[in-house]
Amino acid sequence: MRKISYSQYLDKVTGCFIGKAISGNIGAPHEGVKMPMELPFMPEMINPDLPNDDLDLQVLWLDVLEEKGEHFTSYDLLERFVKCTPYSPGEYAVMRKNFERGIFPPYSGSFCNDYYIEGMGCPIRSEIWGCVAVGNATLARELSSRDGVLDHKGESVEAEMFLAALESEAFFESDVHKLIDKALAYIPENSKFRRLAEDVVEWCDIYGDSKEVFTQILFHYGHPDCTNMFQNMGITLLSLLLGDSEIIKTSLMALNCGFDTDCTCATAGAIIGILRGAEELIEAYGLKKITYTLGVESNRRSDLIVDLAEDIAAMGIYFSKNINAEVEITDAPAVAYSFPPLKAYDVAVDYEDSQPVVELGKSRKITLTLKNNTDADQVLSCKLTAEHGLVCDTADFCCEVKAGSEVKVPVTVSLPMDTEIVYDRNLLTLTAADESGREVLHHVFGIAGATPWKLSGPFWRTEPVSDTEKILEHFQDKTPYAYLMQYSQIPGNGIDKLRHFHLNFATDTETEYLPQEEWGKALNPDRRSTKYCEKLVSTPQDSFEMKDFFGFQGPCAAYLTRVVVAEEERECCMQIGYSSPFALYLNGEKLAFRDNCENWTAENVHLEQVKLKKGENLLMFRMTRINADAKYNINFSVGIACDAHIVTLGSKNPYRF
Repeated sequence: MRKISYSQYLDKVTGCFIGKAISGNIGAPHEGVKMPMELPFMPEMINPDLPNDDLDLQVLWLDVLEEKGEHFTSYDLLERFVKCTPYSPGEYAVMRKNFERGIFPPYSGSFCNDYYIEGMGCPIRSEIWGCVAVGNATLARELSSRDGVLDHKGESVEAEMFLAALESEAFFESDVHKLIDKALAYIPENSKFRRLAEDVVEWCDIYGDSKEVFTQILFHYGHPDCTNMFQNMGITLLSLLLGDSEIIKTSLMALNCGFDTDCTCATAGAIIGILRGAEELIEAYGLKKITYTLGVESNRRSDLIVDLAEDIAAMGIYFSKNINAEVEITDAPAVAYSFPPLKAYDVAVDYEDSQPVVELGKSRKITLTLKNNTDADQVLSCKLTAEHGLVCDTADFCCEVKAGSEVKVPVTVSLPMDTEIVYDRNLLTLTAADESGREVLHHVFGIAGATPWKLSGPFWRTEPVSDTEKILEHFQDKTPYAYLMQYSQIPGNGIDKLRHFHLNFATDTETEYLPQEEWGKALNPDRRSTKYCEKLVSTPQDSFEMKDFFGFQGPCAAYLTRVVVAEEERECCMQIGYSSPFALYLNGEKLAFRDNCENWTAENVHLEQVKLKKGENLLMFRMTRINADAKYNINFSVGIACDAHIVTLGSKNPYRF
């Protein structure tokens, strides 16, 4: 068993969060600068008045630990975030949206999160797990994994687990190279993150220069999102390896690489704080009273880092006496907590193919896992109900659950084809009564309704002409191509124009191919048209690509029409992601138009003061594919940026417009 004195343990925990606070504040003002900088240190960089989500959420996690103890769940963490955090940038907005839809961890971190899935949102929350699981990398990893899946999946969760393991080991090991090796031993060999870490170690050994290592990181792992995990974890590691364990030097090295500077600086500073301890940092850098400013709702006893560190250390003492058998904290003060007992019964919900969504006219299999935490066998009488017309094939059932065991119950949830309105949020309620008839379980969860659209298309223009009469006009010419090419809008010489005529299509980004009077018409299953096809399509996630809908290849335009149903009149915002031209109309008014191609993100365009009428609102979205494919997404949000998404809207069945 490893041993560490309480005074040394507390000194390192305090150093960790001093480093987190001051280094995070050094980086915060420059977040998003995606280029090397040459900023010198200035004393005013240490500004405790700046809140930072890197620290904010760990304070909330401490609140949860003090209420729940070691039996806290991912749900507990996410519930606390939703109740106490006013902001929702990036992946935070996604996990909040999923929570509001009853889609809980681990699905809250993966569903509808394709752009932010590799973000820094969870690696920046690792310190509390490393500190309370002092010297026990395995436990630190397990605790941090409950956190990471709130808003991420896969590599980003691995990165948080890596940092938590490294930080727990840093209480006993001061060599950064050895710490990295020990933490990497837990990461799968085929992991991209592991390759990144090993590459950074090698580049630091070869070049010994932060700017040269930084260029290698961007060359191999760069990403346009300033918060992407790979480049930022690379920056954090290079600053630790080349910063000589000096917190200001290390922080400036991370800062001057740019990108997610508050995160890279804060994590590096926290690790240096553990290695050197608070007393050494305070003496070396003349630090006085270090405070922190919260951007979340929490009733901590003060804004002093030393008080926060004492509270975290107290939890570490509790863990060492109860679940961390690898470390003894000697001379530790007594700690006392009163945690609620485990629930008698728990339920976990798993979705077929990890997709918590059902499409109009289709079904989704769900597995309910009921766990008996008591010491007595029990037969439970269960009832499953659903809203908004969802149909469950297993509505009433009984199951025997042995003491300390669990049973799995398969359920199929269907959304009938004649459903009038498909809602984004669809809640299901599972209740269970014991043999005496007493209700012992009440669990509400959800499934998203895939958005139904009427798809019309494809439309295209044959370059140089699409007018049949014009072609016939030159049909008898001895050199019809020469006459036709005079109408070509393709730049270049005659061969360019001719080969485009043979090899390509063309589209006009401003031409409306579908007459406006057609937009609001319901799908007609008997429709026959030689001009274009119409069909029902559903978008299970927020983002979609034109290739998802039809096999037509190359440039074209197509229309998605949807009737949005709002329970009340409201003003809101919209976020649109696009990689190819589009136009968006709401109730006949053009709200947004772009005629360029762009690198797709989840929110390229932000629309303010979007007015939804109570009841039905006609939304028409024209997609224009220019090249290989076109990717889009459309979200309604409360505010214009970093705010919650709206989950209460519905979409009318396209056969019932």
